[in-house]
Amino acid sequence: MAAFDPTISPWLAASSCVGFTILFVGSLYVFPAETVKSKLAKQVREHARYTATAAAAAGTTTQPLVNNYHTSTPPASPRPSSSSAISTHSNATATSTSNTLIITTKAPSTADNRAHRSSTHLHFIDTTSSAANSRASSSPATSSTSTFSASSASSSSSASASTLPSSSSASATTTTTITAMADSSSLSAKPEVAIHPHSYSQYDQESARFQSPVENQKLDRNHPLVIKQRFKGIALTCFVVPFYLWWLFKFSGAISTDKSFWERLGRFLGLLGISIPNNIFKLVNHVVLPLLLVGCLFMGPTLMMFLSNELPFQQAFDWTTQRQHIQGLMGLRNFVVGPISEEFIFRACMVAIVANSGARLPMMIFVLPLVFGIAHINHAYESYVKKGRTRQALMGAAAMAAFQLLYTTLFGWFATFLFLRTSNLIGPCLCHTFCNMMGFPDVTNIQYFGRWKKWLYLTFVVGMVLFGLLLRPLTHPAWYGDEESSAYWVITMGAPAPHGS
Repeated sequence: MAAFDPTISPWLAASSCVGFTILFVGSLYVFPAETVKSKLAKQVREHARYTATAAAAAGTTTQPLVNNYHTSTPPASPRPSSSSAISTHSNATATSTSNTLIITTKAPSTADNRAHRSSTHLHFIDTTSSAANSRASSSPATSSTSTFSASSASSSSSASASTLPSSSSASATTTTTITAMADSSSLSAKPEVAIHPHSYSQYDQESARFQSPVENQKLDRNHPLVIKQRFKGIALTCFVVPFYLWWLFKFSGAISTDKSFWERLGRFLGLLGISIPNNIFKLVNHVVLPLLLVGCLFMGPTLMMFLSNELPFQQAFDWTTQRQHIQGLMGLRNFVVGPISEEFIFRACMVAIVANSGARLPMMIFVLPLVFGIAHINHAYESYVKKGRTRQALMGAAAMAAFQLLYTTLFGWFATFLFLRTSNLIGPCLCHTFCNMMGFPDVTNIQYFGRWKKWLYLTFVVGMVLFGLLLRPLTHPAWYGDEESSAYWVITMGAPAPHGS
């Protein structure tokens, strides 16, 4: 088929596509996920502000919380839970001042202790006393209480530390109460509490600093913090790439400069597949026909779901669970942000720049999706790192990369063809979301369906045959627009384009 007049160098178009891919994948790691250390540091600052406010209301003065990571000896206590309810009470008299810090924590089980990411250690420091008296009491019930008291009578400085006791029950509750009594002559001498924002599992004598494997351990890609940070990276990419394309099209002549700004903007958005069909009938076609087409590929899995009562309005389908999954961060990533951003970058932006380099239709359909497939290899690398960088992890990551490259490239062929035929992102984005919901078709479970096995195998085959037969008829450009509204009509239909075909 005829292509656009080449206004952009093929080498520039190819290098731009590679740059888009690097930018898209790299932007996922530009904003590091918030670690346990930084998260608990925020809690310390918030508690310091709360303590200062409470002290001001009571007419007393307090010293700020000390976030001290350097100490001479490592703590010996187990790691309590980070879900702490902290409250401060101040009572002042003519001769003494009493500050009480109550921390209530829920002790995790033994299994939870190993994987615990956000525990705290409490250090009580009396900066004005040379001696401290500690009194601890525990109960055989599910809760234990420790009380520490310090009396200050001189200006000498010393420190005493205490840690929370452990509990063998997963539901046990630990409560620590710290009370400091200061003489009226030294009201400014207040206890300082240091809440360390990570659990200490290893002590480095050389650097005199506690270190934890959690600090250097990367969070899973499904962790909410990681998802939020990657949303920022994707937003950055989706802003930079079209800005670059606008500048390139403007100075290369891909968009005529003798037209008004709004006409040039409409042409530019049309090349990116961002346009509104000129009538409601064609808008419905943009939604229904691509989903009907891709639904043929999933006839087999759909029948399996029907036989398992997993379709909507069937017994095994839980509306509450599905709604929570879709509305959550993972659902937002898998069904909204992921499909739209990937189709925008790997379909719209790449097709737009390659088409203006004079590329032919087969090259755009079968070569560009390879870039889309390669961009998903980072998932295999994350799996390799997560499993310990072992030889077995490397083999598993290689198999995962090959499989992802295969099916993402196959989907990329279809999505690119659909985008060129419809000149719009609506169809590719909806099909991408539908495929993410269904997952890759699995034929291994057919053996569990007894007498329905042969019908399921037949349904899989019939679905693929129907997809091949209906691919061109259901993606005919005339269903979605005309030669004036379809930016890629000339590539898919040739020039001049027939009217009303």
